[in-house]
Amino acid sequence: MRDRDDPGQWHGAHIVDEQELSFSSDGQAKRRARKRQNIVFSVMALLVIAVLAGAVLVFNGTLKLGGEPAAVASPKPSETKIENPKCPAIDFKYQKPSDVEIRVLNTTDISGLAGDTAEALEKRGFKISSLTSGWKSLSETTGAVIAGPDGYAQAFTVQRQIPGIVFIYDEKKWGSRVDLALGEKFDGLEKERKLDTSEGKLVCSK
Repeated sequence: MRDRDDPGQWHGAHIVDEQELSFSSDGQAKRRARKRQNIVFSVMALLVIAVLAGAVLVFNGTLKLGGEPAAVASPKPSETKIENPKCPAIDFKYQKPSDVEIRVLNTTDISGLAGDTAEALEKRGFKISSLTSGWKSLSETTGAVIAGPDGYAQAFTVQRQIPGIVFIYDEKKWGSRVDLALGEKFDGLEKERKLDTSEGKLVCSK
């Protein structure tokens, strides 16, 4: 007698029923869900890292919100304190003539003294702002270079051009322009080959 056919077999092959199909579909759905969750978690983790990094940059000033990135501030040059402004006891650097502006004054009655000297200084590269007269109290001297608090180095440079002139400090004089007052004992500029361009101190009036 022939055995009863197995409803789960067909010609020796197993037939997948509805319950098994449902279980397989559920497994695939769970795997897809886990994959999506992993992607979401990875994206969230990257966002958190980016936010934290941005917060650190903003906190230390590297990143400036609402504007350009903050530039690294360069240190300001230290200014030498002038203890005695009328006659500083410090060395000054010889300046380039093209950086020095001079107003030339004739303190005497010698015609052309200021003009001739200004022309000679221009040939050395100095800038001449104007010619005038004044400082009659210096007429019997070689002369003086007068400057304010911003003109020490410029006055020093001019002083090296003329042997015998002294420095006079004028606290009311604004800017780095200097006045060169020429007296009767002025005998011309120092020869260029003898010019001392090393650092040094101002020779002040007594």
